[in-house]
Amino acid sequence: MLAVVVLISLVAAIAIPQATSVSPAVVNAASAEVAHAIRFAQREAVRTGKYHVAEIDPARQTVRVYRLVGSGTTTVEDTTNPVMHPVDKIPYRISLASNAATRAVVASAVFTYGADTTSDVTFGADGVPIDVNYVKGKVATAALSADGVVRLQSGAALGSVTVDKITGRVQF
Repeated sequence: MLAVVVLISLVAAIAIPQATSVSPAVVNAASAEVAHAIRFAQREAVRTGKYHVAEIDPARQTVRVYRLVGSGTTTVEDTTNPVMHPVDKIPYRISLASNAATRAVVASAVFTYGADTTSDVTFGADGVPIDVNYVKGKVATAALSADGVVRLQSGAALGSVTVDKITGRVQF
């Protein structure tokens, strides 16, 4: 009986630290995936000369990239020509909730443009983050007033993706 208890203790001592060390790796992988989506939106904005948005939705646990179209006083999401994922060739959408490889969640996404706070980051043709107020039917732009931050979590492990307010540099 003593040998069985010692054996179970040994197995637990080996398995438990390995299980807890997975969380930081999971958060790191999810952070890299979110950072890649934001960088892709930025590069597409520079490449095409059109506003591109990385929409981070903590409620749905999704990250989506789309293009804005329009001119004058109206700018809206381009639903006719969705932004395609460069590898999958399907509309660019990442679902963290359904991705068994990550199992990390977006705890929050905060991008503050003046008095407006949103969970989306929009890039202009120069690759700099800029708010394009297209919801209210007019194009009004404002720069980020603080670095944008997306926070991710897996168990006790925390991670973040930061978008520099001036240059748009994405780090995780």
